[in-house]
Amino acid sequence: MPLRTHFQATMWVWRNLTGRIARHTYLVLLLALLTTSAAARIYTFVLTRRMEAVIVGLSKLQIDRSTEEDVKRTVPYLVRWEWDGQLKRSPETGDIDLGTEQGYSVAFSNESSWMRFGNFVSRFSTVTYSKDGRQSSWILDVAELLGYRYIGFGARVVLLNGKVSSLGYGIADVLGFPRQLANIVSVRSAHAFWASHQTGFELSSTEEENPEFRVSGDDQHLSASYTPDATPSMTSHAFKVNLDCFWSVTGCRHAKQIAPLLWQDKLAVEAATLVRLKSNQPCPDRILAGRVKYLLDMNLLLLESTGFETKSVNEDGMRVDEIWTNYKQTEVLRGRSSIWWDSVRSSATIPYPGDYSRRLTNMGLHWANAGASVLAFSNVGFDSCHLVAATPSALSTVRNTVPAPRRLEDELVRGLQ
Repeated sequence: MPLRTHFQATMWVWRNLTGRIARHTYLVLLLALLTTSAAARIYTFVLTRRMEAVIVGLSKLQIDRSTEEDVKRTVPYLVRWEWDGQLKRSPETGDIDLGTEQGYSVAFSNESSWMRFGNFVSRFSTVTYSKDGRQSSWILDVAELLGYRYIGFGARVVLLNGKVSSLGYGIADVLGFPRQLANIVSVRSAHAFWASHQTGFELSSTEEENPEFRVSGDDQHLSASYTPDATPSMTSHAFKVNLDCFWSVTGCRHAKQIAPLLWQDKLAVEAATLVRLKSNQPCPDRILAGRVKYLLDMNLLLLESTGFETKSVNEDGMRVDEIWTNYKQTEVLRGRSSIWWDSVRSSATIPYPGDYSRRLTNMGLHWANAGASVLAFSNVGFDSCHLVAATPSALSTVRNTVPAPRRLEDELVRGLQ
């Protein structure tokens, strides 16, 4: 007896799943998915090419030299700001350079459509968030497979008195607010670094290694800043990006996919910083010069030791002897005076370069004999070398280094530096 006689229902289902109508339906669905995927990838491809054109144009501008005509001729898609500002000084900004400020900016993004899509996704699936803010759900996974994913880009050029004063750009692969925090790669120029009302900020050892060209970050957020003193060979890596991952099958998973040369620079800086901090000269004169030139609100005092004493403390049930040095202030070399220099103890360890979960032996100054002079740095949170022996070369360096200009656009906004 034929098989279809015993399994009539099964055969009926099979015929409907493999019949002409079904095959046509499968073909239509497949074509629809391919068309959707192609459209998403083509749209993203066009955006990335525009982004690359802007970045290439930015790389050709020279800080304090390029003019407004150079900007308009070199960088495509920029839109001029509607206002020109006459800069004024205030207690918040301090002694900033004055003049007429102008600006150009551009933004490319699928933000509006992505937010509408996000509302749709939240109604039909459960959305979870990872530690780095990435969303996940089965609908988002399908969209990712088809090539539809978030992409964002912003760039700006600020001019002071007709010359380019600063520029920068940011690339994002996730939607976040403030937008600067969501950037997977960001680059900016700066003459120096300062905060409103001279409130100070934190600075890592790796950021001090090469202050003219600073690179820091991790897998999800890689940032670089450079000053006009940086050489073209340094800054060129900041404008070498590969945006193919945005329209590829797997998407962008790591900052080094987009800026591989910057990632190599980051690793090289961390390695060089580790060598320096492990040496007998963890804070050479070049580091002091960088502090004086680029950290405009840093306090720098010349102190004299009045002697040290050993104190016993209980540390986790064990007796530990610590050395405390007493200092008196002899000269204010920079910034504001301070009287709190009694019983100073240097930490036995410092943060490991690029990894704050690890510690490294502090090779810097731990105490000073009576009469010895030291340089004291404050109002900026340094990882190491808060106190440095005031050798003749160190004194000459800090006295003769000229601070960089204070520009309004270089102000560090808390949480965004």
